[in-house]
Amino acid sequence: MTNMMMTALAASLLATCAPAAPAVVGGGTGGGTTSGGRTLANGSQISVTTSRTITSRSDEAGQTLMTSVDADVKNASGRVVIPAGSALVLTITEISPAKTKSAADGTLTLAVTSVTVRGTTYPLDAKVTSVDHTLKGRGVTLGEVEKVAAGAAIGAVAGRVIGGDSKGTIIGAAVGTAGGAIVANETASRDVVVAAGSPIELTMTGPLTVPAP
Repeated sequence: MTNMMMTALAASLLATCAPAAPAVVGGGTGGGTTSGGRTLANGSQISVTTSRTITSRSDEAGQTLMTSVDADVKNASGRVVIPAGSALVLTITEISPAKTKSAADGTLTLAVTSVTVRGTTYPLDAKVTSVDHTLKGRGVTLGEVEKVAAGAAIGAVAGRVIGGDSKGTIIGAAVGTAGGAIVANETASRDVVVAAGSPIELTMTGPLTVPAP
């Protein structure tokens, strides 16, 4: 009996002296909080606004764009991981205007680069899912003038053939102008424009862990 009591007492003492396991609320990829930091999970949404206007008329691939996080981004535990106002950097990887009037839209591709939280910059795995933008006509560019002139010339020639008399020039001019207008209308470029302050929506494609404040 005495041996059994001593064995039980020893087991009790070992259990009391064993180091406690670190507390974890939520997993590293589940968007929870660990003893060392706060994690934002894959699939989390981030809304940012632009600090300047982007336009395919002057911007080029490779340029960076500073944006600001609109609202606190919280993890599954309700803890703030990315505070509102944090700087988030995007990079323009492709940008071009709508080349014709029939083109539904131009091209703008933005890559997410990094986010700065409380003075520390972290690489951020995320993709842009929505960009508010407009198309702004720039008129006929120098490179398109030849196309417009060709349309006018073709119209004029056709008019003279059809008329075949003193009215041929007038008819030709009228047809030529119309032909040129059609070509101009079809070739005139429209720039992709993202105005300063426009919202951009991001979706995270990987977790982000930052130290707790």
